[in-house]
Amino acid sequence: MSFIKKILSLVLIVQPMLLVSQNKYPTDYFGSPIDFPISLSGTFGELRNGHLHSGIDIRTQGVEGKPIKAIADGWVSRVVVSPTGYGKAIYIDHPNGYTSLYGHCQSFYQAIEKYVNTEQYRNESFAVDLKFTKNEFPVKKGQLIAKSGNSGSSGGPHIHFEIRDTKEKTTINPLFFGYKIKDYTRPQIKRLLIYPYGPNSSVNGKNIFHEVALASWGLNLHPKPGQDTINVCGKVYFGIEAFDRHNDSQMDNGVFSIKLMIDSVLMYSHKMEKFDFEESRQMLALVDYPYLIKNKKRIQRSIILPNNELPIYKNVKHRGIYRFDKSKIYQVKYVVGDIEGNESVLTFHIKGNNDGVSFIPKIPFITKNETIMRWDSHNVFKREGILIEIPKKALFDTLHFKFSINKPQNGGFSPVYHIHDPYTPLLKSYKLAIKPTGFDPALRNKLLIVKLDTKNEKPIPAGGKWDGKFLTTNVREFGSYTVLADTKPPTIKPANIQNGKNISGQGSIRITVTDDLAGIETFRATMNGKWILMDWDPKRNLLEYKIDEHTKKGKNTFRLSVVDTRGNEAVYEATLYR
Repeated sequence: MSFIKKILSLVLIVQPMLLVSQNKYPTDYFGSPIDFPISLSGTFGELRNGHLHSGIDIRTQGVEGKPIKAIADGWVSRVVVSPTGYGKAIYIDHPNGYTSLYGHCQSFYQAIEKYVNTEQYRNESFAVDLKFTKNEFPVKKGQLIAKSGNSGSSGGPHIHFEIRDTKEKTTINPLFFGYKIKDYTRPQIKRLLIYPYGPNSSVNGKNIFHEVALASWGLNLHPKPGQDTINVCGKVYFGIEAFDRHNDSQMDNGVFSIKLMIDSVLMYSHKMEKFDFEESRQMLALVDYPYLIKNKKRIQRSIILPNNELPIYKNVKHRGIYRFDKSKIYQVKYVVGDIEGNESVLTFHIKGNNDGVSFIPKIPFITKNETIMRWDSHNVFKREGILIEIPKKALFDTLHFKFSINKPQNGGFSPVYHIHDPYTPLLKSYKLAIKPTGFDPALRNKLLIVKLDTKNEKPIPAGGKWDGKFLTTNVREFGSYTVLADTKPPTIKPANIQNGKNISGQGSIRITVTDDLAGIETFRATMNGKWILMDWDPKRNLLEYKIDEHTKKGKNTFRLSVVDTRGNEAVYEATLYR
């Protein structure tokens, strides 16, 4: 077959898949949420830290304060203000059955901003989650509803934009609704990994994954010379690292679709069309989690683990696990695409053989009594001083559970418990109860469970409440845990005030707040004895009060109290003049 015919055949395979998805959704109903061309810093379904990205991130030219408009007639159904997540977010329900969401806002339009502020003062809380009925705050298409910002867990100014099915609560790729991105750029495939499945399988004679160096010739990618044919025995599966760019951005974004073919037969495909928001943590089953932790690279594996329920897969044979026992050469092809139909193709060859395994890697944490934990069962593990309860469907696959104990570290009030390993992901939290020992009773309420970083950096607080003689908490990661005490109060550092200052010429009071270990739980600021609203931005350790009518002319008494999760309190007071 000629080169041109091959390309045309590929286009005919891919284009119907795109059209079928696009025809499900209205493409001329919604307008743009911004007044300038859409450029993306994040795509739908992108692999993020611990979740799939549930919308698109729209760049705002590097600044905050850009107008955000309603994409269609509707009504404000929900407003959330949170120090994390989407920060300040506004939800609009539309009469055609969809909900649009705009996250990381700087502020809301006047009527909503006033209502939210009133509720924050009524509840004496920065964080609020407010629901509304259809007739309370109607909006028109193109109406200003907010200004763009960097609030919540945002790494820079942008708009997080989603379109959801209102009834089903699923989030849908917004680019199916007629939004066009200037994109003539093919995705890039950076890495190919081949994994043996089970102890009797091998890749190039070894029972460990094999990473193949890639080179590009024309439109297609291949392994570098000398690596084109990989010898395998038994069952294997595959994974690739890939990203996408578009014309107006050099950001490395996620890809839309991945297909895998063996000898021209489609064996696996997935595309990022829609998923339930609650399913986004299933990303941990899609990615090579150990490789991510160790190398900070996101390898998308073409295997479906038993507890992976993402609705993105189609035409998957044998869960993505393939046997190559015959002594023949197989052609394997990856096709990676973006939503505009641009594609990259990686072709390589597999040679099947029956030579078996010449190298088996050492397995860390080998113990005398290994425990098998099924992913579809409730699992309980008990040893002296520790209880672990892993609920049904918290694991992605059946686990050969490993456990060991080390003596307490300096300042510790329990042994160090090595719970399996940090390279195995969990879908849900599990119960962890540890019995502290050797502590002064006066320290009882200062104790907490911590996770020890694999690089022996600062311990990560995991909390803990007393249940009899045990500290009990819920955690979502395996690793090394112990009990420490936190007796130090948080640190308060005024950024732009000091006692006796005249603040007439400034618009806000800014204070940085940090904590030594346990983490900040609450804060309370007052002016002249009355509660005032301070925005809390934990990614910058910043509290900010925008000076308003609650600060009177003349002398004012400002007070800030910050308490960590172990009850340690820090207080800052200052007399300020206006």
